[in-house]
Amino acid sequence: MVNEVPWPPGQDAKALAQRLAVELTRAVVRAEKRSGRTLDRRELARRLSVSTSSLYAYLNGTTLPGTGVFDALLAALGVFGPEAGRLATLRDEADAARRLRPTVPRGPAAIFPTPRQLPLSHPVFVGRDAELARLDALQGTSEDGTTGRAAVAVVEGTAGVGKTALALHWAHQARARFPDGQLYVDLRGFGDEAVMDAGEALHGFLQALGVTPAAVPADTAVASGLLRTLLAGRRVLLVLDNARSTDQVRPLLPTDPGSVAVVTSRNRLDGLVVREGALRIALDVLPRYAARTLLERQMGAERLAQEPREADELVHLCARLPLALSVAAARTATAPAGSVGALVRELRRARAPLDLFGVQDADVDLRSVFHGSYALLPAPAARLFRLLGCHPGPDIDGTSCAGLVGASDPPAALLDTLTAAHLVRQHTPGRYALHDLLRLYAAELLDGGPPQERREGTERLLRHYVDTARLADHHLEPWRPAPGGPPKPTAAQPAIGDRATATGWFETELSSLQALVAQAAVTPGLEPYAWRLADACAVHLRRSGHRTQRAAVHALARDAAARAADRAAHATATRRLADALSRLHRTREALDLLYEALRTCRDLGDEEGVREVRLSLVRVHGSCGDPRRALPHARLALAMAERTGDPLALADGRTAVSQQWERLGEHTVALDHARRALDLYTRLGHLDGQAGILIGMGRSEQALGRPAAAIGHYEVSLSLDRALGDRYREAHALVHLGDAHAALGRDEDAGALWEEALALFEDLHHPDAEPVRARLRTRAEDYAAEPASSQLSP
Repeated sequence: MVNEVPWPPGQDAKALAQRLAVELTRAVVRAEKRSGRTLDRRELARRLSVSTSSLYAYLNGTTLPGTGVFDALLAALGVFGPEAGRLATLRDEADAARRLRPTVPRGPAAIFPTPRQLPLSHPVFVGRDAELARLDALQGTSEDGTTGRAAVAVVEGTAGVGKTALALHWAHQARARFPDGQLYVDLRGFGDEAVMDAGEALHGFLQALGVTPAAVPADTAVASGLLRTLLAGRRVLLVLDNARSTDQVRPLLPTDPGSVAVVTSRNRLDGLVVREGALRIALDVLPRYAARTLLERQMGAERLAQEPREADELVHLCARLPLALSVAAARTATAPAGSVGALVRELRRARAPLDLFGVQDADVDLRSVFHGSYALLPAPAARLFRLLGCHPGPDIDGTSCAGLVGASDPPAALLDTLTAAHLVRQHTPGRYALHDLLRLYAAELLDGGPPQERREGTERLLRHYVDTARLADHHLEPWRPAPGGPPKPTAAQPAIGDRATATGWFETELSSLQALVAQAAVTPGLEPYAWRLADACAVHLRRSGHRTQRAAVHALARDAAARAADRAAHATATRRLADALSRLHRTREALDLLYEALRTCRDLGDEEGVREVRLSLVRVHGSCGDPRRALPHARLALAMAERTGDPLALADGRTAVSQQWERLGEHTVALDHARRALDLYTRLGHLDGQAGILIGMGRSEQALGRPAAAIGHYEVSLSLDRALGDRYREAHALVHLGDAHAALGRDEDAGALWEEALALFEDLHHPDAEPVRARLRTRAEDYAAEPASSQLSP
């Protein structure tokens, strides 16, 4: 019987039993009045399945009936509703008083013991201010001084994140608020020891509260009710540490106002939040500053000051996980100077870095601690966790997880299982991450399993990203012909249906894409995925202005092609790398690479490759202000296009020729080629080409003294660049538009346009910002238009 009524002060078991007997006698009299006859005691005993003598003992108060018999007796006497509840409460109070072990041998009444069970908290505790404040607010009271119920908090998080440390640190700080005692139990929810059931925990709590071992009820529900009875009217703190499930915790919770239960668990205990209204406090790894502070307090600030960079790197290698930081600090605390750097180097070189976080005590050995959570996963969720060790990026979405496990739909249920176990974290809606040490553990599990599991998982993942990147790339340039037709989306791919969603996907996944290219480049047999993925990312990398990443991705693709001895792929990657280096103003390197690619394409008989390299040579020579060297390559590219009759190749060739004539001051010739290129791009629906050639047309019109016509071209180009998301060319369009307004004497408009361009260049960290600053420092009319950049540059 659940009993949540406070213990009546000043009354012992015998007095309570007599009160109950009096109440039962009154109930018998009322029953006899209703029936109009004397109650047959023998018949009543038979209905209750007890002896007549037992029934008389119940009614006389010499024996306390069990809860089942008592409920049946009340029903037989016609006692229901609030009256039955009141009598049941009285029966439970009498039972609790009978079981209680007095702590003072003499005296008319028993005195409750005051348990002080909190274990030591860690002497070094940093951060978690917001979480401590939320725990402090648990005992917020209402106007009458009560909350109406006990407060419950659940501190959740991954293994080693500091849940117990937080709970105990707060408990010691707050113990004065719980003068009637503090109870603590380690429920052993994770690890090698058997999980503690609620009955065992209740047995310990009841004894701590004065119940003799023999008097502790064997039935868990009865023992739970007795605990709540003993806690009624008292202010007690309960710390229920290392819980595995809601069912394990629920019988241990107080119910009366004044008491507080703090539960810690690696699992997400949704049941306590939903049914008991528990306050959920989810812990993540420490912020970087707090992690550094933790090391300083454990190792000494002076010592870390001698190796500041190594200390910062150690924080990173420990994934800011409190347990890992503490183990690392313990390893180096008594070691000689320079040991922090030595540990960092050891962690960097180690084939199994988790070995360095291993200690003899299993409860602080990282691998053992992680295994405690992993071992409880169902097989499908365990497989997904292992395969996440294949993913080199910072986070992953559900569709990529589908690709990883070979499913047709995102494995939402498996991801929920992993997040509930705090083995992965959903840091933004639909995106999941695991810290670096858990990633190492997943990779270890993968390496310890069948050899094909890692290989097949990695290839599935790469195939998914290549397919999705090609789909996104198609939406960036839908006019570009795709071999085999446009990519078709599947249920296992994110919803990419237009240019905006394609750009958003690339931006979100950019770090992962670069890491996957690097992974494929060094995995024997998977190198083709490196250059295929790099090719699919090329347009976005160009438009978005990620110059350094662009060069890094194409360098990796080039290395992969070299390892695979694929000369055609190597030539393409070399050309793309040269284009990227040109944007970084590494012109000499770019030219060397392009002439190397040109020789390879000629050797292979790749005419299209030769044409592409010639266009790249045009862009590189043009970008460094050498149109006389660029023009022959432009003419050769145009001649090759005229032989094939390909309209896109013709448009690109005429654009290249037009740009060089414009730079040489032959603006009428330049405009003739430009108009024909624009016509071709327009018929093809090639927005990128249109935007690029319109810049050149605007410059020629401006040079011919027609700034109003130039403004018209620039404005259309600007609109197209913004639609395409080409921020680099958008900035240049703004600069040229400002120049045209300045030529018309509109200094204020020019200044506003240059300011907007400068903001874009600065955001891109591009050196082209400096000429714009110069414009803004000087009167607008003092500036003539500068030579055009290679707006067609990929």
